[in-house]
Amino acid sequence: MVGTTDIPDWCYVEAYGKNGKNVYTEAPSIEDITMFYQCSPIRHISKVKVPVLLLLGVQDLRVPVSNGLQYARALREKGVEVKVIVFPNDVHSIDRPQSDFESFLNIGLWFKRFLK
Repeated sequence: MVGTTDIPDWCYVEAYGKNGKNVYTEAPSIEDITMFYQCSPIRHISKVKVPVLLLLGVQDLRVPVSNGLQYARALREKGVEVKVIVFPNDVHSIDRPQSDFESFLNIGLWFKRFLK
């Protein structure tokens, strides 16, 4: 993700903590990539046992929508129930009024369905 996000230094901070800003480079080393993988949700996919609702903004420059779709596919391959809702005109925050309404409605329905 370091090569596709609009905040690549964030990847370093997530992997290395506060020191991440000091080691940030636009050309990550093999060690950096290994560290990113250690922190990546995809590495821990086998631990996911509950149904997952993903809300994805197509215009997201932080986390490309393809990352969310890949994660959903990997979860499905592990037998996890997944619902993906894609908002074509939204960014990372999914905060357009119509999208905000739709996301809250779907979150409520998701919780109602699975929290009993």
